[in-house]
Amino acid sequence: MHARLFPLAFAGLSVATAAWASPPAGGGPFAPPRDELTDAQRARIDDELQRNVEALQRDGTLAPTAPFPPPLQGSLQWPLRKAAGGDPGYHGISNFVDLDPSFPNHVLDWNCGTRTYDLASGNHGGIDIFLWPFAWSLMDQQAIDIVAVAPGTIIGKVDGNDDRSCPDHYSADWNAVYVQHADGTVAWYGHMKKFSQTAKPIGATVAAGEFLGKVGSAGFSTGPHLHFENHSAVSNYAILEPFQGGCNAPASLWAQQRPYYDSAINKLATHTAPPDFHDPNCPLPVDETPNLSDRFAPGATIYFAAYYRDQLGPQPTMFTVRRPNGSTFASWTFRMSDATADPYYSAAYWYWWYTLPADAPPGLWHLRASYEGVTYEHAFVVGDVIFADGYD
Repeated sequence: MHARLFPLAFAGLSVATAAWASPPAGGGPFAPPRDELTDAQRARIDDELQRNVEALQRDGTLAPTAPFPPPLQGSLQWPLRKAAGGDPGYHGISNFVDLDPSFPNHVLDWNCGTRTYDLASGNHGGIDIFLWPFAWSLMDQQAIDIVAVAPGTIIGKVDGNDDRSCPDHYSADWNAVYVQHADGTVAWYGHMKKFSQTAKPIGATVAAGEFLGKVGSAGFSTGPHLHFENHSAVSNYAILEPFQGGCNAPASLWAQQRPYYDSAINKLATHTAPPDFHDPNCPLPVDETPNLSDRFAPGATIYFAAYYRDQLGPQPTMFTVRRPNGSTFASWTFRMSDATADPYYSAAYWYWWYTLPADAPPGLWHLRASYEGVTYEHAFVVGDVIFADGYD
């Protein structure tokens, strides 16, 4: 999992400018994680869950599923949430369920696209929701919770496996929680951070939105992400794609289905230098070096960065840097097509640099970005200024 740089010619400016199309000084796409589950591993999990369900039913902990239970269509909640505060976004989707039964080299997602892949032994069977930006840092900060998409009963847990798997350096197994719902469907939550799971045991019930664990990179994973699968009844475990679209006719299983391209800015930031993703960051991944700062001296060079998910080439972003009095220090417009001919990135970041004048007014400055109908804002301080509210 890494970011690829595209160095481009760009001159930092120290005076106010009119809005103009500006290619970035650097940045590029972020290669999101992938995972692998073999047929043998799936069979082992299926067998274990079947045995657990039978044992829970024998002791009366889990009621047998009715022959025709009411479906959960339209009620599934999003399986991730921020633990507290933070940036506007924290994730992206790299892969959906592969709905094309042909194998290999035939893929099809729910929207008739190709945002999925074939595994070495079959089709990709889940949804990969990755952390972005600074995934390893977010993982180590335990910043993102995995939560139950629907109420149900825990029918399986595995924990204790190393959570720093990266390309071709995998732990023996993943850390996962498995929850059976009232309609007999079963949700798999995989690649959890080691020892982060709920203390609730197998047989305990959970509510929709209840904490299950933290996002990690345990098992057959190339970076921090949640591998979420939704299955039919435990007896056959057919994979159910919860997204509805042109190539998946059943009604959506989500309470609120997100769009295929969920374009947004996850983070807007100021840096003292370009972020360092330590590429390659394997076999012993370390946290990234973001070089973030919200305080700068007059005359300093500032790197302004935006971190996108589901960015499309022609989408414009209007950037503005404003002084404390509200006047414009700099403004520019950016489209991904200014930097690359690629039409789409599931995750990307771009940065520009400006040098402040020696007489830059002290106070609270603002970086603003308007993208896809949303305005994002990041505040930073210039000069040795102390605010009564403790802003830092």
